[in-house]
Amino acid sequence: MRGPRGFDAFGFLPVADQGRKGARGTYPGPSNIGRKAPEAPIHPGIPRTRCRIPCPPPSISSMLQMPMTRQVLSGAFLGLLAVLQGFSQTPEAPPEPRIGDPLQVRIDASVLAALATRMEDGDLPATGVGPRLIVFFCEARGPLGDRDPIAAPFYRRPQPIRSISVDLWELITANDDVVIELGDDQEDVARIPDRLADLQGDFKLRALIDLGTRRGHDAPGNPVSSIVEVAYRRDRSDPTEIVIDGLIESESRPEAENLVWIEVPSPMLSEALGRPVSHRAGVALPPAYLDPASGRRFWPVIYVVPGFGGDERDAERWAGLLADPTLKTAMPEAVFIVLDPNDPLGHHGFIDGDNTGPRGTALVEEFIPWLERRFRLQADPTSRILHGHSSGGWSSLWLQLEHPEVFGSCFSSAPDPVDFSAFGTVDITRDDNLFVGPDGEARASYREPLSDDLDRILMTVREEAAMEHAIAPDGTSGEQWSTWNAMFSSRDRGRGLPRMALDLDSGRIDRTIVDRDWSRYDIGARLRRDPERFAPILLDRVRLICGTRDCYYLDEAVSRLSEDLESIRARLGLDEGDGSIELVPDATHDSITGHAMKQWLSEWRDMTSENPTGS
Repeated sequence: MRGPRGFDAFGFLPVADQGRKGARGTYPGPSNIGRKAPEAPIHPGIPRTRCRIPCPPPSISSMLQMPMTRQVLSGAFLGLLAVLQGFSQTPEAPPEPRIGDPLQVRIDASVLAALATRMEDGDLPATGVGPRLIVFFCEARGPLGDRDPIAAPFYRRPQPIRSISVDLWELITANDDVVIELGDDQEDVARIPDRLADLQGDFKLRALIDLGTRRGHDAPGNPVSSIVEVAYRRDRSDPTEIVIDGLIESESRPEAENLVWIEVPSPMLSEALGRPVSHRAGVALPPAYLDPASGRRFWPVIYVVPGFGGDERDAERWAGLLADPTLKTAMPEAVFIVLDPNDPLGHHGFIDGDNTGPRGTALVEEFIPWLERRFRLQADPTSRILHGHSSGGWSSLWLQLEHPEVFGSCFSSAPDPVDFSAFGTVDITRDDNLFVGPDGEARASYREPLSDDLDRILMTVREEAAMEHAIAPDGTSGEQWSTWNAMFSSRDRGRGLPRMALDLDSGRIDRTIVDRDWSRYDIGARLRRDPERFAPILLDRVRLICGTRDCYYLDEAVSRLSEDLESIRARLGLDEGDGSIELVPDATHDSITGHAMKQWLSEWRDMTSENPTGS
C-alpha cells in the first residue's frame, strides 16, 4: 500500500476497513486478531484532533480529464466528487513544516529477560525472518477508530508504518531497558509516509517486535506494547515514547467433542530448513464418527487449505457445521482436516519451494499417512478431496495437479493467479514494473464493484507494496507480495532469504528471476507446455469457480486458463469430464463462496456416500 494520494488522509473515502486478504481463514472477512497482550498502562492525557498526511492532490481540471478506461473510477476521484461542494475558493495554506518528531520505543527489561530465557531454551530458532521492531499507526477517529493498529495492513485505508531491524542478542545483553529511535532523522528506518513531521490528527500507536518465528507480525510470543494515543499537530514538538512491556498471548484452542488439534514433527521439513518444523491441522469429525457402532468404519476426508492469513483454527467452523443437527442432511459424512499453510515467510502454498521447503511432498509422504492411521481414513485417491479458497484455492489446485495419484478431486474457489500473464492487473511474464502499466497508469490491486460496469479502486499495487516494504524492506513481511516472492523465487544463499524478483520500493520486476524461477509455478504456462499431462486432470478432477468481479482481479487468470483448456481439449479430442471452470457473473471474492458451497456440498455428499465403509 504505497503512499497517500487523495483528498482525505490517505487517498480513500472514509469507509470501514474489511481487513486483510482472506484474514483468518478459508472465507475472507473482517480481520480478527483474537490475541491480546497482558494489560499495560496506556499513556494518559493526550488530546485528539483530526489527521491527514499532506500530499498534493491533482487539480480538479486534471482529474476531470482523466481517461475513464473500462469505466473505472479511482477512490481519489470519487472523493473529489463527494467533497466538491465543500471546497473554499481560496485554498488553505499548507502548515509550516515542523522539526522532525522524535519517536522512540522503550523495551522493558522484563521483556528482555523473557526473550533471554526463550533464547537459552532454544525457543527462538533462526528462520531468516526478523527480528524487527515495528510501529503501527491507526487513525483514532473515523472508520478505523475501533481497530487495533497491529491489525494492519488495512486494505481500504492505508495507515503509517515504521520499522527498523534489531539485534536480539544486543537487546538481551543490555541488562536494562533499551530505547530505540524511529524518528524522521533515522536513515535506517523503513517508513510510510516519509515524514512524521507532516502528520496531523489523532493516531493510535502500537509497537511490537516481530521475532520471525511464525507468519505475521501479530504472532504469539512477539513482544508488544499497549496502545498509545498521540495527537499530531503542526506546532507539536514533544517526543513520543512507546513502551513494549508485554507479549502477545497464544489464542487458546476451542474444545469440542468432534474437534481435534494435531501437531506432529516433520523430519523431512526440519532437515530441509535446518530448524524444527511441525505439521499442524485441525480435525473436524462428523457425528457418526463418535458413535461406538462406527468403530470399524473408515472415512473419506476433505482436506481444506485455508486462504491467506488463515490456519488450522478454521477447523472450529467446520466442526460447528458438522455438529449442527439442522445441517445433518446438508453436510457430507466425511472428516474435514484443515491444514496449516503458514511458514514464517508467508503462505507456503504446499509447493516444494526453495525457501519454505518441500511442503507438498512432506504433506503427502509424512502427514497424510500419519493422519490416515490416526483417524481411520480411507487410503485411496477417490476418498481424498481437496478444497480451498483464494490462496487456499491456488494451493488445492496445485496439489491436485502435482499429486493426482494421491488426491481424487479438487474444489477451488477464487484461486490466486492461475496464469501469471494475468497476475491480478500485472502481466508478470512480460511487464517490467508492478506499479504502473505501459501507459503510465497506476495498477489497481483491490476494487469494490459499484454497479454493473463501474468499480471503485480501493488500493493500488504501489500502495499495497509500500506497506509491505515499511514492515520489512527485505521482503520478509509475510504479506501478500512478499509471500508470492518467497513461494516462487529461488533462494539467495548469501542472504539466506528469497531472491527479490519484485522490488517493493520501485516496483521493478527482475525478469531474470521471474523467467527462471517463477515460471515453474505458472499453472497456465505448465498446461500449455504439457497439455497431455495436465489437461486430463483439469477436465476430470477440478471444479474451479470465480466471480467476474473478483476484488483482487483473479477472474482474468481463471478466464485465460479456461480458454486454454477448452482449446487444448478440442485439439486433443479429449472428453469434457466431470470437472468444470465457471465464472459467475458479478460475484466478488467474498460472495463467490456462497455460490460455490450451494453446488459443492451436494457433490461432496454424493462423493462421500459412494463408498461409506472403505477398507
